[in-house]
Amino acid sequence: MINNKKNNLKGYLILLPTLLAFGLIIFYPTVRAFIQSFTNASIYNEASFIGLENYIKVLNNPEFWTAFMHTFVLVILAVSLQYILGMAMALLLNEDLKGLGWVKYTIMIPWVIPVASTVVMFDWLVLPDYGLINMILKNIGLGHLTRYWFGDKNFAFPLIVIMHVWRNMPFYAITLYAGLKSIPKYYYEAADIDGASAWHKFFYITLPNLKYPSMIVIVLHVLWTFNNFDFIYLSTGGGPVGSTEVLATQIYQTAWNYYEYGHASAMGILMMLVMMVFSIFYIRLVRSDD
Repeated sequence: MINNKKNNLKGYLILLPTLLAFGLIIFYPTVRAFIQSFTNASIYNEASFIGLENYIKVLNNPEFWTAFMHTFVLVILAVSLQYILGMAMALLLNEDLKGLGWVKYTIMIPWVIPVASTVVMFDWLVLPDYGLINMILKNIGLGHLTRYWFGDKNFAFPLIVIMHVWRNMPFYAITLYAGLKSIPKYYYEAADIDGASAWHKFFYITLPNLKYPSMIVIVLHVLWTFNNFDFIYLSTGGGPVGSTEVLATQIYQTAWNYYEYGHASAMGILMMLVMMVFSIFYIRLVRSDD
C-alpha cells in the first residue's frame, strides 16, 4: 500500500513540470482572455468592466459573420478535399504497386515544409509577370487571362483552399494508410468468397474499420483549419477586399491594428466555443455508432 502511494507520488511529480507548462502556456492565457473579453481593454485606455458589451458588438457586426462564413466554407472545402484525396492516395499505396515505393518516403514532404515556404512557392506560381501559371497562359495564347491570382477576389479564396489541400493531404494519406494496414486481410478474403464488389468492400469493410483514424484526422484538421492564421496572413492578409478574411485574421487585426484587446478577446472566446462544440458533437456522433 505504501509502495503504491510512493509510486503514485512519483508519477505526479514527473507530470508536474508538464502540468505547470500547460497551465502557463494554455490555461492562463485562456482565462486572461476570458476575463479581458468583459472589459474595454485597449491601448487607449485602462481596462474597465463593461459586461457583455463586447459580445453584443461582435454578434451584431456583419464583418464578423462574413469572416465566420469564410472560415466555415474553408473548413468544409479543405477538410473534405483533403480526406477524399488522402483516402485515394492511401488506397493506392495499400495496393503495393510496383514503382510507387518511393511515394511512401516522399509523400510527407509537402506537410513538413514550413507554411511560409509553401506560401512563397504558391506566390511564385501566380506572380503577374514571372509566375509559372501566367507564363503558360501567355505561351498558349491566353495572355488576356493573366493576372495576379492572389490579388483577384474571385480566385484568392480558391487558392487558399488549394494550398491547404496540397500541404495537409499527405497527413491524411499516411494516417489512413496505417489504418488500412491494420485491417485483417481475411475480412476481404471472406468478402471475395461472398462475391462482394470493390464498392461493397470499401463501404462495409474499409470505411468502418477506418472510423477512428478518420475521426482523429478530421477533428484535428477541422480545428487547425478553423484556427488557421498563417496561410491567409502570409498570402493575402485577408484581402483583396476582405474576400479571404477569416476569424483568425480578423481577431489579429482587431487586436494589433485597432488595439481593441477586449473586443478581440471576445471574438477569440466565441471562436474557441465553436471549436469545442464541434469537437464534442463529432466525437459523440462517432462513438454513438459503436
